[in-house]
This record gives sequence, C-alpha cells and structure tokens, in this order.
Amino acid sequence: MLDELISIYNHTDYDFRNYAFPGDKLSHLFNEWVDYYRMKFAITKMIRPMSILEIGVRYGYSAITFLKASENATYLGIDNDSNTFGGNKGAGNWAKKITQNYKAEFLLANSQLMTTLPGDFYDLIHIDGQQDGDGTFHDLELALEKGKWLLVDGYFWSDENLLSATYFLNKYKDFIEFAITIPSYAGELLIKTKSSAKHMFVEGLNKENSNLEDIIDSYKRYKGREFEDSRLVSISCLANPNKDMNILDVGCGRGELSYTLSKSGAHVTGIDDSSSAIKTAKAKYLADSSMKNLEFIQDNFLNHKFNKKYDRIIATDLIERVPEDKLELVILKIAELLKEDGLFITYVYPNKLYYQYTYEEKRKIAKSIGFYIPENPRTFYEDLRHINEQTPQSLFLNLNKYFSHILTWVNDSQDLAGSLTNSFNSEEYNNARTILAVSSFEDLDRDWIVQLLSPRKLDRSGINVEALSKKDSINTFSNKKFKLHITLKNNGKERLVSLPPYPVNISYHWLKTDGTCEVFDGLRTGILPALNPNEQRDLQVDIVAPQEHGEYQLQIDLVQESCFWLQEITNKPLLNISAKVEQNPDECRSEESKMDTFEIKDDEINVEEIMEKIRENIRERKENEDPKNTEEIEHVFSEVSSKTRSPQESGVINSDYDLRNDNYTISSHRPFLGPFLIKGRKLVHGEIRRYVDPVLQKQSQLNYNLAGVLSDAKETADSCSNKVEKLKSEIEQLEDENRLLKSEVEQLSNETEKLKSEVVSSIKKEVESIVSAVNLDLENKAWLNRVLESRIQKGLGNQGTNTSGKSNAQINVSGKANVKNTPIGKANAKNTSSGNTNTQAAASRSVNAQINLSETADSQINYYVFEERFRGSRENIIEHQTNFIGYFENCTNVLDIGCGRGEFLELAKQKGINATGIDVDEDMINFCKSKGLNAELKDAIKALEEIKDKSLDGIFISQVVEHLNPRYLVNMLNLCNKKMKYGFYIIIETVNPLSLFSLANFYIDLSHIKPVHPETLKYLVSIAGFRDIETKFSSPVPPEMKLKKLPNLEDTDNDESMIEISNQNIDMINDALYGAQDYAVIGKK
Repeated sequence: MLDELISIYNHTDYDFRNYAFPGDKLSHLFNEWVDYYRMKFAITKMIRPMSILEIGVRYGYSAITFLKASENATYLGIDNDSNTFGGNKGAGNWAKKITQNYKAEFLLANSQLMTTLPGDFYDLIHIDGQQDGDGTFHDLELALEKGKWLLVDGYFWSDENLLSATYFLNKYKDFIEFAITIPSYAGELLIKTKSSAKHMFVEGLNKENSNLEDIIDSYKRYKGREFEDSRLVSISCLANPNKDMNILDVGCGRGELSYTLSKSGAHVTGIDDSSSAIKTAKAKYLADSSMKNLEFIQDNFLNHKFNKKYDRIIATDLIERVPEDKLELVILKIAELLKEDGLFITYVYPNKLYYQYTYEEKRKIAKSIGFYIPENPRTFYEDLRHINEQTPQSLFLNLNKYFSHILTWVNDSQDLAGSLTNSFNSEEYNNARTILAVSSFEDLDRDWIVQLLSPRKLDRSGINVEALSKKDSINTFSNKKFKLHITLKNNGKERLVSLPPYPVNISYHWLKTDGTCEVFDGLRTGILPALNPNEQRDLQVDIVAPQEHGEYQLQIDLVQESCFWLQEITNKPLLNISAKVEQNPDECRSEESKMDTFEIKDDEINVEEIMEKIRENIRERKENEDPKNTEEIEHVFSEVSSKTRSPQESGVINSDYDLRNDNYTISSHRPFLGPFLIKGRKLVHGEIRRYVDPVLQKQSQLNYNLAGVLSDAKETADSCSNKVEKLKSEIEQLEDENRLLKSEVEQLSNETEKLKSEVVSSIKKEVESIVSAVNLDLENKAWLNRVLESRIQKGLGNQGTNTSGKSNAQINVSGKANVKNTPIGKANAKNTSSGNTNTQAAASRSVNAQINLSETADSQINYYVFEERFRGSRENIIEHQTNFIGYFENCTNVLDIGCGRGEFLELAKQKGINATGIDVDEDMINFCKSKGLNAELKDAIKALEEIKDKSLDGIFISQVVEHLNPRYLVNMLNLCNKKMKYGFYIIIETVNPLSLFSLANFYIDLSHIKPVHPETLKYLVSIAGFRDIETKFSSPVPPEMKLKKLPNLEDTDNDESMIEISNQNIDMINDALYGAQDYAVIGKK
C-alpha cells in the first residue's frame, strides 16, 4: 500500500497553484505547499473515494485536490466562515468557484456545535488540523462514526494537535484497523477504520443497548488479569469470608472476585446480565467439578428472584453503571437481601471529584506549558458504561436511604485504608481515584475495618502454621516453572494475609545435598483472602526450579516481608521435599540440533545411473498416459487459441508464465576433469530436454492462453464493476442531495425555533428583572413600614405600663412584649420581691431573650442596628464564616439556627449550598427575605421537631448558645442529632470565655445570659451523640491591641535573658487577656 502511494506521488505532476486564490495572504508559502497537496492528491488516488466530507474548507485547496484525484466523487465541505484558526472570512466563495464543475456542496456551520455529521457514510473524511486540541478530538469522534478513511491535516502542526490525535487513536483503537503517519509539510495522519466500526460505535453510544457484550468485554478495564488488582484485593479483605458465609457478588463480570472468595469455603453466588461474561466465568472456574460452593447466574439483578439472604453482598464497579433512576431500586433490593448483621461492600471507580477538580487543574497546567491532555480522559468503556459516577458524599447519600450505619472513604492502590486512617485534605480527597463503602444495619467497628485493610506486624508468639503436601519428593527439569499443591492450616491466633505494608506470603528455598543454599528468595505466592485463625485452605505455590540439574531439598516456608521468615521462629521449614532436577530437554535439543555441513564432490556422482533412472521414468509415464486427458488438453488448446493475439502480447504473457529456463548453465570446480564433466552433463541435459521440452512448450502455450482469457474476463468484470459503481455513486449522490436538503431545512427550522426561544427568553428575563426589582423595592418599604409601626405601638404600650412595679413585662431585644410562657424555650418568668423579671434565654442570638429591664426603662433596642454597631457589618461576618462553609460542600439540606441577618445563608447561596434559616426576630426574618434568602420565623426546638428524622446534612449555629438556658440547649442538641444524617457536620460557634478580652465585652449584648466554656460545650455535643469532636478557635485579637514586647537590647547575657523571660511573661498575659475571641465546636454524626 505504501509502495503504491509513493509510486503515485512520484508519477504525478499535480500542482495546486493552478487553482489557488491570487489574493491569499499566504501566497508566499505556495511553493512550499506544492508537495504537500501533491501528497493529498496521491492519497486520494490510492483510496479512490466516491464520497468525501471535509471539515474546514477555507479557500478549497484540499477540496479541488480531492476532486481532481477522484473526479466522480461527491463532496461536502463544512466551514464556519470565520477568521479563527487560520481561516479567512469569505474564503468559501473561492472554494465554490474552483469546484463548480464537480459534484460539490458546501455547508456553513460550526462542527464543534454538531453532535453528528450530516449524511450517512463517507469513503473519506478530511479534518483540518489548524484548531485547538479539543476541536481536533471532537471532529475525529464525529468522523469515526461516518468515515471509512479519516485524513487528519496538519498532524505535526502543533504539539497540542499531535497529542490530541494520538489520544484519539489510543481511546478508539478497537475501532481502527491501522493508522499511517505521512511526514509531509505539516504532517498527515491517515486512519483506516474497521468495517464494523460504524455499527459498533453507533450502538455503543446507545447506553440502553444490551447487544454489545463482545464490544464491552474488549473494553473491560481489568481484562481477566491475575488476582492482584487493588479493587479485588481490598474487597476480598473487607469481606473476610469463611466457610459459614453466603456471599452475593452483584455484577460479578467474569467471576475473578467470586472465585477468590469461594476459596475460603464460603458459598458464593455471582450474578451478571452479560451472557458472554457469565459464559467466560463458568468456563474458567466451574470446569473443576469440585467447586460445589460457587455458582454463576446470568440474569438481570432486579428481575431475579433469590431464595435466601446473604452475609455479604459485594458490588464492584456497579454503582457507576446503574442509571440514576434505577440506583435506588438496586440499593433497596440489596438491603432486602442482606441479613441483619450482614455487610454491603461497595467499590466505586472513578471518584467523580478527580475529574471535577484535580483533572481540570492538570488540564490548566498542561495548557500553560504548551502540553495537551483531552477534555475527557475516560476510556470508551467508561464513556459507555459509567453513566452515574459518584463522589464520596453522593455515594453516602444514596446508601443512607436504606442503611443506618455507613463508612465511606477514598484510597489508592498503595494504601487501601486511605482516608480511614489518614486525615485527607481536600486536594488529597480529590486526587484519590477510588471510593469504598461498607454499609450495615448495625454499628460498624471502624478499627476492625481498618485492621482488615492494614494488617500489623505479626505477634511471633501467636503464630502456629502447618502445611501438608501429598508429595514428599518431586522430579522436575532445570529452570522450569511449576505449581506445588499444598494445604495450609492456621492453628494460631494471627490472621495471615498478603497486604501491605507487611504482607505474609508463601515462598521457598532450594538447598543442595551438602546444605548450601542454591536459591534463597523464591517466588512469592500471596494469601488472599486472609487465612483466619482455625481455618485451612488448599493453595497452589508457584515455584521455579534451579538452573543447574542435580539433587536438591525444596523448603516451603512463610515470610512476612521486611520482618522475618517463619523458619527463624520454628527452626524448621513448613515443608521439606526431596527434589531431582534433570537437565531441561529443550536445552538438550538445542545442542543436538547443531549439525556439521558437508560437500558432495563431483567424483561421487554416478552419471550413468542417474540417466538410466530418468529414461525409465519417462517410458513409464508415456505408457500410462490416458488418451482422454490428451484429447481434453488439445480441446482446451483449441478453445483458448481461438482468439488471435499479437506477438508482442504473447511475448509478455510468455515471459510471465513460461515454465522453461533457457538461462540454465553448467559448471564444475574440478580443474582438470571439469571440462569433461561439463560435456557429460550437457549430454544428460540435452537428453532430458529432448523429452521434456515438448510438454513444457504445450504447458506454456496453455498458460499464456489461459492468462489471456482471464485478462479479458477481468476487463469485462472491471467494466461492469465501474458501471455498477457509477450507478451506485449517482444513487448515493441523489440520496446525499436529499439528505443535505433535509439537513438544511432542519437546520433552518432549528435556527428559527432557537431565535424565537432566545427572543422570548430575553423578553421574559427583562420583565422578570423589572418585576423582581419592583417587588424587592416594595418588600423593603413594607419591611421598614412594619418596623416603624411596631416601634410606635410599643412606645404607646409603654406609656400605659403600671409604674408601681407590680406589673412586669417580659420584653425581647427587638422591643416586642411576650406572654409569660413563650413558645421559644418555654421559659417561665418569675416575679422577684423587687419586681424584676427573671428570664430564661431563647433559641438564637436574636431570639426572644427575656431580659430584666427596670420598670422605668422606656428605650427599646433595635437588634439589627445593635448587631451592625457591635458585631460588625454583614460583609465582615460573611468573610469570617468562610472558615466553616467548606464543611457543608455539596450539601443539599442545611439548617441555620438563629440566622439573624442571613450572612451564612447568603454565603451558602453563593457556594451552591441549599440552606434554610430560622429565627424568632421578625425584623431579621423580613430582612433575610428582602435579600431573597430562605428564612422562616420559627423557634429552634419547634422547627426541629417538625423536621423529618435523618433529613438534614448540616446544621450551623453561630453566636446563639450564649443566649440559651442549659435545659433548652441540651434539648436542642439532642434534636439536632436526631434530625441529621450520618456523617455530616454540626458547627456551633460562640464567644470564647477563655479570652478575658472577649469575656469583658460579653455583656455588651443585653440578651446574653452567660458564656459557655469550650469543654462544657464539647461535653454537651458529645452526650448528644456526635463524634470526632474538635474545637476550632477563631477571631484572634488584632496585634495592635495586645501588650507590646520589650525591645531587644544588645547589652549583656543577663539583659538578654531578662528580655527573653519578660517576653515570655507578656506572651502568657496576652494569651490570658487577649486570646481568641470566639470558638466553635464541630461534631459529626
């Protein structure tokens, strides 16, 4: 093929300059482009396309080149007629002009906005390379579905383009027959797609198609490799199977995991809807009739009827392949099939956070240094099947609907416990590629799960292992790999498993008869799943025989890597087997195959004997010749000779098909006898030719006559074929024109609908914006009117109050009178002998705090203005609360208790977090609503009681608890725990009484009852049922408000010591007087 391409290239004189646009700004490069377009011409000549599509037409130099090389072809050019990526607006007019005598059509469109190319199928699709990497990748994906040959122009144009096309080849290699790189001016990449690529690709993109088992199987990430994959290892360890367990492997694939779990003696059922996968699993693992505890079912999991419940249910690489609308049904069925004390173990790949954040950062870095990685790094299999990728939080939320106890974590292949044992920051969380989860109806022992994944060093005193083998001696060959069947019994207290950082493996030593060691470190055979105490298992140990043959002792032993060999403890190996190692027969054969060459000399040839044998053979053939055969041959001769052929034609045919060899020469290396031997041989040769030549002559005549007939037939067939192809081409042209017309009509219709939609949407948005602005203005005015009206009413009410002190009013900080039993905290007001009212706090910093006011108090506090003056502006508070917003990332139902002016609600809204605020101060609620925030006028406990259990995925309580009495606070925290989902955060921020500076300013706010010590609040949060409690101090006192240190005097050592001590004392005083002003207690359910 390449030879043909080079030959065409060398013999053509095509020059694109004959069709170039005179005003092209790049005309100074035309001379350099001649060979470039000549190669395009040669490529087209070679593949002979009858239908061509080009993306990126520009002036049409490639278009006219293709059509000159294949004049009967139809051509469709797509161009967006812009000045981007080397284009020139209006250049398409020249392209239309130079191709007007051909069957060429042009479509004004941007291929980057297309989801499929117009038309059905093309022999050649040409993709312009002068675009960015993402553009090239996108166009290649479109072309793969519709093209037999794909030609990428400018393959070497830029590193980005080169890498983009290369990534495409790797991703879709199963659809590509071959690809050729042609180093022309800017490089050409010629891709030949497989004949089935179109149907495979189109069907593959249909996620609901179930007839793709062979395709999907070829895209399996694990490809049936040995049991070393971290997915299989981690799941087998978490399952910790034993012979009394029933295990269900949902989406078992080809059964690697099911088989490994069954080796523990557990009864394992694997189910998958892929018939090819189940067929492979049965062939590979059920061929052995002894596997009574392993079964495979080919069925849809949701449709299959199970007759028992399971101790363990496994789902690896399943969740991300289940459509979102069916995932809840799958988890529900798993929950129904799981025993009360069972475990549901899930492995999910990939972690969606990696693609959302880490990979996007990598793309930015790559772009900044001139490198390229594709926008979508997933394999075709992942694109096809990963339709519901998960984040750790989304996985937890899905599982939490049916399981009350869940542990989720992320990890990598080196550290299976991952974030279970290490505190991952957000970057590490995003970098992790896999997510694991263990779900149960009962409490989960976190430490036990960690130990399953990260075994410690073995306690030597607890090891008691026994190994049995049916063989006490073996025979093998040198350097041969074989397997030894053993039974391993764990009679000790330690769990044996091949997991890092200290895996326990089976290995061996080879010892000579004199006791010297020939091989110390043998191959390792892993123990997976773990061999628990009082269990035994049959194992196949991998062994390689020594290179030298002889008598040996094979010692089988256990080794805990980087720790010890078992033999160091017991002073003897697990097994000691006599072995006779013989020389490998393959090595013997290679030595025996070395043969000496020898020369046959002239004096050893009996010429007379050879001649007599030849004569005898000729006589026998003539006597046995069938007359009918002779007649048939003569008849054939007469048939094929009926057509007269020119001597020149006969000569050509004869030279190709003549069997005689007239160039034969006779020679001899003997100096004296040589001439006589040559004459003798010529006599023999002549005698043979006398009999053979007539036959060869007839055979040659037959050959070239037959060749002539075949040549005529080929010409006739080619002529018919060309006519058929031409007819097909004309039919296809009509179909293409019809499809093109339909496409243009559809495009025009779509553009019309889009224009209508955009106009309507634009007008609607403008109207909504105006209405929203008017409504907001009206709401603000209404809010101010309500506040003024409230103040006036309260002023009138105060004038009528009994000044004798007998009547005591319970007044909240916003100035509103309250009845004796308030709905907030249900605090009971009691009258003291002095007539003052003792109050108990309510549920927020702006709740109806019942405070003691003198009976002559006539001033009412506007708490909104009060907060603006003493607490700080909303902007400052929002900036401060960014320290906590990260705890609620991706949450969908967060409650802000005591929302006040709505700083947290506004911050949550900015971050895309769905949050609702509650407060009992009506002015505050009205202000929040005027800002478009979701806030309600409610008491904390009443609001929590109305909320569904386990429905909140976050609670934020800022500057509230200092307003509450202890009983109310405890009750509120208990309700918070009851209403929250497992694994989410509650954050409670309040004034830090450990800072004397903060404590001194505590009572500026008259609604404060008393400060809460950090240890007290941690204790209350703990008894409410929260875990992983931490204290986070914030809002440090500005440095300018702290005591100043003494200057650093450079006098004597004593002075320096005094300065150091003084400064230490000042630091201590600063910590006492000017410590952090606030603290927050954070817990997790």
